[in-house]
Amino acid sequence: MGFLDALRRVFGGSGSGVESNVYWVYARCGRCGEPLRGRVNLLSEPSRAEDGETWVVRKGLMGSGAQRCFQTVDVTLWFDARKQKMINSEVSGGKLITEEEYDELTGVLHA
Repeated sequence: MGFLDALRRVFGGSGSGVESNVYWVYARCGRCGEPLRGRVNLLSEPSRAEDGETWVVRKGLMGSGAQRCFQTVDVTLWFDARKQKMINSEVSGGKLITEEEYDELTGVLHA
């Protein structure tokens, strides 16, 4: 975290307006098992699905390469008409995991 991020946190409030338009996707590589995380900007990334009612996002997630694995985990997510709830998903090259599983695998601690 940089100096400006620290100032923003102290003086700028929670910043929930920005994060309310973000959906985090968590996956695990099927080849090496590395946990992966991707950010979806719900304002600019979704496209209308073929049915004209829902929204779809495609993400390619790749790990750090620390384990010499450069496989891409392809994630496709479908959202409801208001882009507030994920209603379906497809994953190739890995599997979806929860935020808690990601935190456990990466050793992230929350205050």
